[in-house]
Amino acid sequence: MFERFAMPPRKKVEQSLLRVLLKHGGVIKEFGSGQEIVNEIADEFELNENQRSAYLETIYRKENRPKKSLLWHRLLFRAADSLAKENLASRPTQTLQLTQQREWMLTEKGFDEALRLSNIPIARKDSLPIKSYEVQKIVKKLIESPKIKDYDPFDKNKKIVKTTRESALRNRGFRQAVIEAYERKCAVCGLKIHSPDLLSWEVEAAHIVPNNLLGRDDVCNGIALCHFHHWAFDVGWLTLSDNYRIQISPQVRCLPPDYGKIEGYEFLRVFADKSVKIGLPNRNGIYPHLNSIRWHRQNIFYKQ
Repeated sequence: MFERFAMPPRKKVEQSLLRVLLKHGGVIKEFGSGQEIVNEIADEFELNENQRSAYLETIYRKENRPKKSLLWHRLLFRAADSLAKENLASRPTQTLQLTQQREWMLTEKGFDEALRLSNIPIARKDSLPIKSYEVQKIVKKLIESPKIKDYDPFDKNKKIVKTTRESALRNRGFRQAVIEAYERKCAVCGLKIHSPDLLSWEVEAAHIVPNNLLGRDDVCNGIALCHFHHWAFDVGWLTLSDNYRIQISPQVRCLPPDYGKIEGYEFLRVFADKSVKIGLPNRNGIYPHLNSIRWHRQNIFYKQ
């Protein structure tokens, strides 16, 4: 039937699936009727109505009865199944155990191949917030780590050395965990936007105790911030109180009137005379730890 309806070759569909997985952040749902992803890939191959609506009839072995499924959906499943066999993607049953979602997800090997097929330099890999099965394992561990009362935000065993595969995965796991915890929004201003190609988000995962001072790669030593507020946080223009309210350095009063403005928006002064609480994760166990916040107030923030 695949030949009769001139369906695209499975290898071509596999390659398309890898590119689409990359475009959709590393994950796509199972292939069901009415799903946008099914039509998106069909549009890429310019399938006609007959190709999209043709049914494949098979015998359901357990009950010895006929089973009908859309031919195009079946081709998509076979292509995805082939990716899983080649360790380019995880199966929905595997992903379900990890994320509680039935989705196909890129593996690290699949991520590399998707970048190659999309003509994106491999050097960009570490900066892209694309999910992979291996990185999501790290994310799950970071998100589910128990809250420690006497938390030490410094990792005395951390070494700032040449990046290894393990440290690169750990770094990406930290960034992904923080960005996901804050729902891809800046905790200070709430900005949430991605690039037109869907490959990157404006928000960044900021260390509270900096990475170069051996700050831990834990969600409770991280906060999601836009580029502007990440920079302002790192250089000491702003910090947080123990109740997660934004504090602006008194030095802001010394700035010329035309400094710190985006058109008419004051990206620092707007918080100077208000008591504004940052946006926080849904679970208080991964809020910024008070030990990290207090260290930042004492060592980075300009109080005078």
